[in-house]
Amino acid sequence: MQETWRQAVHFLVGTAIALSVAVFPEVWTVPFYATSLLAGSIVIDAIERGIRLPIVSPLLDLLERENSEPGRGAYYFVVAALGCLLLFDSGQAGTSIFVLALLDSVTTVAGQRFGRHRIYNRKTLEGSLAGFIIATGTLFAFLPPSSAFIAAGAGAIAELVSPVDDNLVVPPVVCLALVLAG
Repeated sequence: MQETWRQAVHFLVGTAIALSVAVFPEVWTVPFYATSLLAGSIVIDAIERGIRLPIVSPLLDLLERENSEPGRGAYYFVVAALGCLLLFDSGQAGTSIFVLALLDSVTTVAGQRFGRHRIYNRKTLEGSLAGFIIATGTLFAFLPPSSAFIAAGAGAIAELVSPVDDNLVVPPVVCLALVLAG
C-alpha cells in the first residue's frame, strides 16, 4: 500500500513538473528548478543530520522506502528535469518528464502486483510492458503515434536496464530518442 501512495505522489508531482515546463517559459522554470535543487539539498542535509522538519519529515516517513536516502529520488527527478530543460527544447523536456512520471509509476505498481517474470535488476516483464503500453497510449493524445511509441519505448528500455537511478536516466534518454527520431 505504501508503494502505491508513493507512486501516486511520484506521478502527480512529475506531471505537475511536466506541465510547468510546457506552460511557463524557460526564463521562469530554469531558475525555479535550480532554486528547488538548492532548497532540496539543504533539506536533505538537515534530515541526514537528524533534524526533524515540520511537514517534510512526516511526508518522508510516509512516502520513502525503507533504508533509502531521504529525498534522493525526488532530487534526482528535478536534476534530470533541469538538465533536460537546459539541453533540449521545452516540448522534448516536458514529454520526457511526463514519460518518467507515468512510466515509472505504472511499471512499479504493475510489476509489484502482477509481475511474475523477473528480467533485470528486480524489474519484471509485466511491469515494463504495462508501463510501455500505458505511456504509449497516453502520449497518443499529445504526440504523433510514431513519436509516442519512440518516447515510451526509449523510456521503458532506459527504466528497465539502467544500472543507476532511473529518475536520472529516463528523461535524457527520452529527449535524445525524440531528437534522433526528428
